[in-house]
Amino acid sequence: MMNKSYELAAFSHEIKNSLTLIYGQLQYIENENITLKKDEHWLKMKEDFASLFEMIRQTLRPSDTTSAAMEPLDLVDLFHEIQSSWSYQMDREHIHFRLQTDSPGPYYVYGAKAKLLQMFHNLVSNAVKAIKRKKGASQAPNITVTLSREQGHIVLNLSDTGIGMTREQQARAFYRGVSFIPKGNGIGLSVVHEIAEELHIKIHMDSALNHGTTFTLVFPSTERVEALPV
Repeated sequence: MMNKSYELAAFSHEIKNSLTLIYGQLQYIENENITLKKDEHWLKMKEDFASLFEMIRQTLRPSDTTSAAMEPLDLVDLFHEIQSSWSYQMDREHIHFRLQTDSPGPYYVYGAKAKLLQMFHNLVSNAVKAIKRKKGASQAPNITVTLSREQGHIVLNLSDTGIGMTREQQARAFYRGVSFIPKGNGIGLSVVHEIAEELHIKIHMDSALNHGTTFTLVFPSTERVEALPV
């Protein structure tokens, strides 16, 4: 009998790759037929597809070690991928995405690429939803990622100008099945917490109602990757 976790990891990999290819074809079709960008049915279909992709990505989290090889990864490169994936929805919601560094990159960490991308996608998804739920924003909505080096560690701050959370909500935010969004599944932030624990990343959340949320991630010591070429 095949290992069930291996089967799930393989299925997760294949279905997400297929959905990525399909979405790429949708983008190509739209670019070749510019009038589709004004077609309400087309836009709704793309939005529904994006929601389905997000749900599958959250549910089919890669868990098998064969699909989670640890390797040196540049966080700047990873967030360029994240920005590209979310550019359509951010443009539609008029959300400005900024990536800031306190010194020239790269910012290498050791991690499993699939899991880091999963974690970052979920954090960005949470930020986008928080911004969309905020009423009467007085400033342009934005998501800011800041990278810095502190005492041998890479520190990542991801901030949004969304609706924020109360202290009570913050205390329960990482629990699986707990959601503060209508029709939310309560998976996204719980997966973030699980991956952070697995990769030995310290995570902290600071939020204030109607002022936004900041997630701080402190990665393990970078001594192992200091010798990598810049």
